[in-house]
Amino acid sequence: MKIRIIMLAALMLLGSQVLMAQNTCGCKNALQNIIKKIESEYPGLEEKTKDKLLYNSFKEQILKEATSANETQCLEILQKYTAFFKDRHIWVVPNEISKPTETNSLANQSLNINLKSFKEDVLKRPNEFEGIWKDETYEVGIKEVDANEYVGFIIKADPKYWKPNEIKFRLHANGNYEYYLQDRSVQKGTYKIHDKSILYFNVLRSLFIRQLPAAKLNTEQIKDKVNEINGFYFKALTPRTSILKLSNFSYQFVETIENLIEKNKILLENSEFLIVDLRDNGGGTDNAYQKLLPYILTNPVRYVGVEYLSTPTLISSMETYKSNIKDKTKHADEISGMDEDLKMLRANPGKFVNTRNKAVVIDTINLELISPKEIIILTNKHVASAGENLILAARQSKKVKIMGTPTSGVLDYASARYFEIGCSNYKLMMPAYRSLRLPDYPIDNIGAQPDIYLDSSVKDWIETAKNYLEN
Repeated sequence: MKIRIIMLAALMLLGSQVLMAQNTCGCKNALQNIIKKIESEYPGLEEKTKDKLLYNSFKEQILKEATSANETQCLEILQKYTAFFKDRHIWVVPNEISKPTETNSLANQSLNINLKSFKEDVLKRPNEFEGIWKDETYEVGIKEVDANEYVGFIIKADPKYWKPNEIKFRLHANGNYEYYLQDRSVQKGTYKIHDKSILYFNVLRSLFIRQLPAAKLNTEQIKDKVNEINGFYFKALTPRTSILKLSNFSYQFVETIENLIEKNKILLENSEFLIVDLRDNGGGTDNAYQKLLPYILTNPVRYVGVEYLSTPTLISSMETYKSNIKDKTKHADEISGMDEDLKMLRANPGKFVNTRNKAVVIDTINLELISPKEIIILTNKHVASAGENLILAARQSKKVKIMGTPTSGVLDYASARYFEIGCSNYKLMMPAYRSLRLPDYPIDNIGAQPDIYLDSSVKDWIETAKNYLEN
């Protein structure tokens, strides 16, 4: 099972690769290219176009619409075509770095300030806002300009885009902000300062750490708080019940989740009951939850296999991923497995390939000797993809119950990545495999069903789960 998980994770990671197309396409040409790509490389094509008359009639009509469409109308037309397949692993977006929310004449303003004097002043009369703050890209100062507004000004940044003292953002007393992006467009939202140490911009999902005066939290506390802000935490609710919040299974959070479980190992082992809150987890990679399985499973798990459609894009992305592995020795088993997969895919162009040669894989997890007695996993309609994979595995455990509402239903066709369409102005995302559950047990647009349904009258899901476990 481990090899299959590695392969899936690798392919999802490569979904973020930058497209190399250089040609800007008109609307009809872009649509024709997308149609060609989907009809040749989408693993769900036959299932989704069984009514050929309906599909061909739709395609003919939408091609007519694209003939005279301008750029603004075109995106809507392209998305209308991909929506026909009712597969949320297929989508098309404009290929641009950022989409400005609006422009603002205040974006190029600078603050007339002496940095040395500013640093001395904030140490003499510290408040919640004023001081020096940093993120991975910027070092900024925050200064009060009137009773209702603070501004963040550049101290250090890439000189190609920013000069010292230029205003980076504005913080208003009502909790709103204006944040100037690299192209000087403005993003708006709300902000919050946590423990006089972390400034968080909610829409951007960006944060700054206080440097001067020193943050109230120490380095480890800041790390824990950042994880909590991002939706990752483990804590005791009562002497008997703990909660583990996992908001995202994206590759960038795998280490965060593994460290969270390891750091709280004693609490996890000594919790009689556990609530795993998966709500709003849109998925990512199956690697993200592997460290959790030994605590929640009671028996081997049956995984229904998948079939990859052997396409040039799939083969190319796997080759690129393999070539980018830096430590070849450490990942020798992974590379060997991918070589076997590539051999099978190359030998079967245009065909579906079950790289494991099995319809079902039985995975015997080495269970932890001490673990919670009963577990509830909370789900809602925003749990998708790898989040749903966890649900399908966990519900096979004799001590797990799924509580909430049906999940999103985005799992029948998965392992999504960008496909080259020959147009630099649009990007197409598509899945690479279909599940062998089909057609008997579809999940797409249905969702994984909970064992215990929580209707709209239930306001506090965590309290409901805790009471169910303890009473």
